[in-house]
Amino acid sequence: MDGARRIVRGWNAVFSDAMPIRKEHRRFYGPEWRAFRLKLIEEAGGEICSVCGIELAEGINGSHEDHDPTNTNPENVKLKCPGCHAKHDAPHRIAIQRRRKAESEGQAWLLPELEWAPFADFEIPGWLRDRLKQMKLF
Repeated sequence: MDGARRIVRGWNAVFSDAMPIRKEHRRFYGPEWRAFRLKLIEEAGGEICSVCGIELAEGINGSHEDHDPTNTNPENVKLKCPGCHAKHDAPHRIAIQRRRKAESEGQAWLLPELEWAPFADFEIPGWLRDRLKQMKLF
């Protein structure tokens, strides 16, 4: 940006449910995560989205670039406004929704690689993860 920043207030009230944390991932977002997120905000000079540059009064998200909540490497976690975070997560979220729908309707998977494709790397069993990496599916 050219030095001018737009501060948005009340974003959190409108988009408070925009990025819900999946039940199985909530354990990764405890006090350590909140402290890490505050450190990122301090280093960035405020709640500024790394994608669009908007500055929020409150409610900036820490977005995992690889969708792995166990990877808290500062290179992997970017600060994003709820809109940019939702855009980043959309393909992953859609893949998981399709998988759950197919599973609920009794979808038979031809290959385990297809069944596990929408999941983050750490969620896939080790033997299959190695095979997927060899096939360059991830």
